[in-house]
Amino acid sequence: MTDATGSRFADSSLDGRAIRSAGVLHVALGGGFGIGAVWALAHLARHGELPMTPWGFRALGGGPFEQLSPGPFTALAWSLVVVSALDILAGIWLLQGRRRGLRLGLATAAPTFGISVGFALPFLLVGVPIRLALMVAGRRRLR
Repeated sequence: MTDATGSRFADSSLDGRAIRSAGVLHVALGGGFGIGAVWALAHLARHGELPMTPWGFRALGGGPFEQLSPGPFTALAWSLVVVSALDILAGIWLLQGRRRGLRLGLATAAPTFGISVGFALPFLLVGVPIRLALMVAGRRRLR
């Protein structure tokens, strides 16, 4: 059963809501942190320093990766962009009710969590386990 948007979850079952929520979290966190990392990398390339956020701290700063030399730091920041893009794709597939979204989401969980530790990204540190739990809870609804 699909709704007007093509989502497989027209009903409001608990499994369907869990998968939809996991999909939304994947897309939101992937989009936010992926775009933010590209912005921070562009600023770093232009100005030689990480940009300040509106909340008064440096983007991608504060974690252990900040102590690295520019080459490895930049490579790890680009890995955040790549894993964020994969998270967006996983989220889209989850919203479509596809099992491959679960597989991709599971595959990106560890790298995303590791990168979030290295860059000290608390929303990802909390968001990754939540979306994992939601995916596992709703996995029966995936085709």
